[in-house]
Amino acid sequence: MPKRFSLNSLNINSFAIYIASGMSGLAISTLITSSILIGIPFGLITVAIPVVLLKRKTEKQRTELQGLWPEILDHIISGLQSGLSLAETLVILSGRGPEKTRSFFLLFAQDLRTGMEFEKALQELKLRFHDGIADQVCEVLEFARLSGSRDTSLTLRTLSNFIRSDLAIRSEIEAKHSWVKNSAALAAVAPWILLLLLASQPNTRSAYTSASGFMILIVGAVLTIVAYIWMERVGKINEIPRSFA
Repeated sequence: MPKRFSLNSLNINSFAIYIASGMSGLAISTLITSSILIGIPFGLITVAIPVVLLKRKTEKQRTELQGLWPEILDHIISGLQSGLSLAETLVILSGRGPEKTRSFFLLFAQDLRTGMEFEKALQELKLRFHDGIADQVCEVLEFARLSGSRDTSLTLRTLSNFIRSDLAIRSEIEAKHSWVKNSAALAAVAPWILLLLLASQPNTRSAYTSASGFMILIVGAVLTIVAYIWMERVGKINEIPRSFA
């Protein structure tokens, strides 16, 4: 079953993760440098680590889900060609479709069994996927149902080919962008790793534990976070628009 999170619980859990990450960064850097003043900027930077990891995890899950649509369309086309109705074909996907999407179609089947109209159930399916490709597919299916077109399989096959081509292009672009992002992330982290190594020397430690040195570290930490966020925005690939949402 697709998980539905409470916004309040999600915010509380995320806040706890950020605090734990920041405290861990502060503790480790303080232990290495023997100075809590030097450890504070590291704590600020490590707060951003869960944000980056959660964001990348979400993007990976969305990409994996989008990549399953050509297979889903193949199942739908096979069902229609075998003489099944559109509703029956979608219900079958709750048991024979890709494993990661079965829960979505299971809820769709439950909606139909409770007496919900096909159009409304299809809209609910679209909302659960919350994705531009799902919107396109659901709109084509709804149009095919209303028009009773005999070319539904051909239309779905064309849509499947289009989605495959689009996903392949996006995957190629993401692969080229990934090494740029990784290089930028390494460039942002490298000075702080160097600082950890140099902070073991008394002269360096005394320089950065002064008022001016501490301010330089705080400003550097803030600029590092800002630069990374800016890099992520510049290198971000626009999501598939939800034109039919």
